[in-house]
Amino acid sequence: MDKVKIVKLTSRIQHGEGPYWDPDSNVLVYTDTFKATLYKLKTDCESPISPDCFKLPNHDSVGFALRIKGKKDTWVVCGDRFMYELKWPDKGKVTFKQIHMIEKDKPKNQFNDGKADSLGRIWGGTLKRETDLSVPDFGGSLYMIDHNLKEREILQKVSISNGLAWSKDNKKFYYIDSATRDIDEYTFSLENASICNKRVVMNIKDHGYPGIADGMTIDENDHLWIAMFGGHEIIQVNPSCGKIMRKIKMPASYVTSVIWGGPKFDILYATTSHLHLDDKQMKEEPDAGSVYAIYGLGVKGFPSNQAVINCKE
Repeated sequence: MDKVKIVKLTSRIQHGEGPYWDPDSNVLVYTDTFKATLYKLKTDCESPISPDCFKLPNHDSVGFALRIKGKKDTWVVCGDRFMYELKWPDKGKVTFKQIHMIEKDKPKNQFNDGKADSLGRIWGGTLKRETDLSVPDFGGSLYMIDHNLKEREILQKVSISNGLAWSKDNKKFYYIDSATRDIDEYTFSLENASICNKRVVMNIKDHGYPGIADGMTIDENDHLWIAMFGGHEIIQVNPSCGKIMRKIKMPASYVTSVIWGGPKFDILYATTSHLHLDDKQMKEEPDAGSVYAIYGLGVKGFPSNQAVINCKE
């Protein structure tokens, strides 16, 4: 196994989240959650560069963005409780239009983490956010939003909907409600877009980690890679036995999410945050909030699924 190398790719932002690597354009799209801003980073170099950015107008937050299948330079973006289609070319006109809204009766709720399954349906979770950015228990849900933007509530009374991943054979779905400190496994039906038979893979508190489990991805061996928010690490977990296979020490306490990318999908990209750091901690972690690329892990993942949306122009 090659020696692991961690490379800082960007300058810091407040609260990096939601990384998504697009192989068609070799860009990494990620968010600055509470600045309601998307970033688009060219990934074909190993030195820090300045990404393009797009700020959602009149929004308090942005959760995640996914490429829309069959539409060049086009993304579905989830900000606050709204879904948008964003046409975002490197050059030329940027267009931004609302296509859906969820939880109309819950004005404090917002999208958090989300991904598309292998058929292009969007799985997105919500949470309730107070003005001080605290999150009360049981205020959110996990939704499946189909190709026609019809939503179905999959899980109720979720506190902090996070980390989603599917096994290689599409028979298992992995999910994190960060407040529970659990990493959960469900039996997954691709045909019915349903989950059942919940099983706890592991509880991070039982392994001595402070903070919470945040974003998550999966590798070609069906091992989970989990960002430890407040834990200063990314961990590799074998879900069949709940064993931690590897720990990657990061230059930031608050690691928020991870995704595979690069031409061979063997680079693990990680977002981080400095939102909760005090002045002393900021001096100790001056690059917290940066995006990192991790090389030499000796394993690879899969392309991120694209969203399929049958949306009228």
